[in-house]
Amino acid sequence: MGTNQHISNDTKKLVIHLRENRGRKPAEISADLNICLSSVRKILRRYRLDNQGVYAQPTYRVMGRPQILQTADVDFLIALVERTPDIYLVEMQAELRDVCNVETSLLTIWRALRRRGFTRKRVRAQKVEYTAPV
Repeated sequence: MGTNQHISNDTKKLVIHLRENRGRKPAEISADLNICLSSVRKILRRYRLDNQGVYAQPTYRVMGRPQILQTADVDFLIALVERTPDIYLVEMQAELRDVCNVETSLLTIWRALRRRGFTRKRVRAQKVEYTAPV
């Protein structure tokens, strides 16, 4: 196989079978299946680390700092916005502190709402009708 070619799960299982059940060396498996030696080693290493008996796809870790607001907290914020659409972030912060007992910054609240699809709100003054004196 050429470089950057996808290796199917069936081929990966065959690599594991040839190594575990047939006792073949990685170099032999590489030559027989026309797969790069480093790919064969990576497949076998991942199989040994998983230690499950079948090839498992790699698990991905969530990078970065854990989020302060849990799903229930964000749902609470969304309910606040739906109940009173013109609520300010400071008011949301106070409600979150009082009801959910979560202390967080305004930026955290703004980011959580933005992740859920809410955009910046713009408060507009309502039009006042002017009646001319008679």
